[in-house]
Amino acid sequence: MGNDAFVHISKKSCSKKMVEKLLGMMDYKKYGEIFYCGNDEEYKYYSGIKVWQCDESENEVVYRVRTQASASGYDIQKQNDTIRCLKKYCMGYFESDVGKNRYFEIGRLVKGAESGCYFAIQNLDNSFSLLCHSLSQYPEDQEGERGILELAGIPTPSIFNANVYLAYLCSVIEEYFRSTYISLLKYSEKKEKILNMKFSPYDMVDISERRKNVEEVYARTLSFQNIGKVTSNFKALNSKLDISKPLKEPYHRRKESLYDQINRIFERRHGMIHRMEIDISYSAKELEKDIKDVKVALKRVYLYICNQYNWKAEEIII
Repeated sequence: MGNDAFVHISKKSCSKKMVEKLLGMMDYKKYGEIFYCGNDEEYKYYSGIKVWQCDESENEVVYRVRTQASASGYDIQKQNDTIRCLKKYCMGYFESDVGKNRYFEIGRLVKGAESGCYFAIQNLDNSFSLLCHSLSQYPEDQEGERGILELAGIPTPSIFNANVYLAYLCSVIEEYFRSTYISLLKYSEKKEKILNMKFSPYDMVDISERRKNVEEVYARTLSFQNIGKVTSNFKALNSKLDISKPLKEPYHRRKESLYDQINRIFERRHGMIHRMEIDISYSAKELEKDIKDVKVALKRVYLYICNQYNWKAEEIII
């Protein structure tokens, strides 16, 4: 699924070298045979735009200009601009998914912290899919094996697997909070005060060579593996931002809040990583439930942040 346009360019009107030069002028970078544009620091592009030669005949060359179905308004705008430029300067024509010489409809143009916070949660879709798929592929314990190992206090393969995968779930949670924090920090009024610190020589090299930005380097000095510290990090950024609030609201009439559940997930992970503790009562079914509830928790935080900043919340698919 995606948005495709095929630009037909006559060899008499424009050479391949000219096409590549035009793409370079439009900030595309070449990776093998594919030109890509989408890496920016304003959170404008979500899927990015890809261009590559897909067909060639004696008289013409055809270039495919593609964005994913999840493309942002800026992705589509850039895709249209690319098609328009190739059509105009290469004397060509194009066929898109919406018709011959017809451009795609551009959605909302959102950038900055608002889109950064959306990207932070939507980018988790592949991580959750990988986790759930991997978990579904692992066979259930055999009945006889389970009984013997449980009597000996030894985790079964399924239980061991659930404990290990839980660590990955914690990484997903941590990545969400850190990425959201970085998005807000980049546009925070407190940015100058918060970043008033000395960075290590290694960090300075990463910043200088643009492997990392300043906000990312700083965020790496903070802990996002403890829900209490996560809450404190966001409050230091904005005193009115209390992300524990949506997590402590009632959920399915149960006694344990989502806030306490995430704290329990982190603590179980810490026990395994730092003390080699395997919880023999933690099964794959419990992990599946935790994954489902974590999705709800992160969506709640995203919606809460949107409400606090008066942003229009985007649809979340994770």
